[in-house]
Amino acid sequence: MTAAVDITAGLPGVKDGTEAVRRWDELKGERAQHESDWESLARLIRPQRGGFTGANQDMPRNEKPLSSAPIIAQSNFAAGLYGTLTNPANKWFTIQSANPEVNRFHPMKLWLQSASEITLASFAPSVSPFYSAATQLFADIATFGNAAQYDEVRLNERKILDVTLSLAECVFDVDGFGRVNEVVRKFRLKPRAAVEMFRGNVPAKIVEAAGKGSQEKHTYYHHVKPNTNWRNGRIGPGGKRWLSLYVCEIERMVVRRAGYDEMPFHAPRWEVESGQTYGTGPGYIALASARVNQQMTASNLRAGQKAGDPTLLAPDREAWPLAGVVQPGKVVYGGVDMQGRALLRPLDNFSSTGLTLEMQQELKEEIRDAFHYSLMNLAGRTGMTATEVIEIQEEKMRLMAPHMGRIQEEYLAPKIARRFQILWRAGQIPPPPQGIPEGTALEVKYTSAAAMAQRSTEGAAVVRILQDVVPLAQVDPRYADRLSPDDVIEVLQEARGGPARILRSREDADALAEARAQAAQAQQMMDAAQAGGSALRDLAQAGQAMQGGAQP
Repeated sequence: MTAAVDITAGLPGVKDGTEAVRRWDELKGERAQHESDWESLARLIRPQRGGFTGANQDMPRNEKPLSSAPIIAQSNFAAGLYGTLTNPANKWFTIQSANPEVNRFHPMKLWLQSASEITLASFAPSVSPFYSAATQLFADIATFGNAAQYDEVRLNERKILDVTLSLAECVFDVDGFGRVNEVVRKFRLKPRAAVEMFRGNVPAKIVEAAGKGSQEKHTYYHHVKPNTNWRNGRIGPGGKRWLSLYVCEIERMVVRRAGYDEMPFHAPRWEVESGQTYGTGPGYIALASARVNQQMTASNLRAGQKAGDPTLLAPDREAWPLAGVVQPGKVVYGGVDMQGRALLRPLDNFSSTGLTLEMQQELKEEIRDAFHYSLMNLAGRTGMTATEVIEIQEEKMRLMAPHMGRIQEEYLAPKIARRFQILWRAGQIPPPPQGIPEGTALEVKYTSAAAMAQRSTEGAAVVRILQDVVPLAQVDPRYADRLSPDDVIEVLQEARGGPARILRSREDADALAEARAQAAQAQQMMDAAQAGGSALRDLAQAGQAMQGGAQP
């Protein structure tokens, strides 16, 4: 495996880390319009995140959500995305050629299957924490409509590191086509961790603090952008398409200069308007209802608290010997006068707020609808037929197909392509078979639950056509002659998601059919010969009988 190359020699145009800090400030200012909404989303829907507007990201927020309904809806939606797109129990992608004829070449088909299995195995927990990181990424996309993930090869650990980063740490920029092409991450490290991560190439102040065991964190920047000085074949970062700089805020010192062959940051978005850098997600749609639900819950709780523990009114301190402390089952001396009139009275300020449970339930339904709750969650439903389940799955795919397509385009496709390139450079993937045209392009083909649900319609259509053709072929054989058995079986194999190795190549199938035809022809000739021999014997026996009968 190859990792980011780290050298000490400088690059043209890179004097210090001032540019990384400057770009962070510039890009952070551009997204300020989104951060107040993101902070509200984090507070009401995803409490694990936040720190977009605070000065110190390490400090926890004091305000907590009062309702779990938005959190549960977001969690179910994120789990649905995870199971639909990257379920580890399924083979959720394969690698194919862009040329269908090449895919039909049986040696190439077997090689593609082997390459797909090797690449898929690199996402396993023994090699990479991809699946746990993907869970966090889908939760961020569901809430904020944006997410950030980074991957890096760890040679000394023989692992590939996948980590989902907080949006509060990362800012992006896009090129003229709306693609993310620059990332700056701002994060904090303790001195000892910084010395270990950058192998001592840190300011002297950090080394001294690490020696003293200081726990004070310092700020670092990781800036990744296109390498404008890239030249293929160069040694070091000059030969990498993407330039990477780690900068310490102290002295603006560049503590690591490296390069990548592919972009190591992935920034998928749910829905992006034209001209926008950041997207919006289901959480943004649910935000208005979540805010009202929070306020209604708080109002009802305050009203209930006033009713259960009301404020008591007393004429003076001497009229209440218990000095304002009332305990259940105790006697309050001095609470009434000699005529029996109460000297203590609760303050009547806990009348009904008018906020009914039905109103709150409607808000919760709005939140669930924003997260497609009725489509994503089939648990607890009884009496549903298999056809109804399929129809619900198809409806879910239809509603979310545009957004899932963007996730595949901006996250899964570049992630899989980068993983394949890492394994290819490391020699983990064998060379393709001989006879493949030079320059044959490869592409990712998704076989996840979402992709298979979309392809199942095609397979079901083929089955229905076969059911219609069978009775028609009994009337006229031409109906069956119009069907191509090879195409039918290949379409069904792709639609059902079966492994490629279960099918023989077309050439092998033709050879078997020819051998079967030859065997059938030979059997017919043998049967004819046996029939002819039997007839001759019968004639001979009949002739002998006639001759025997004519003798005196």
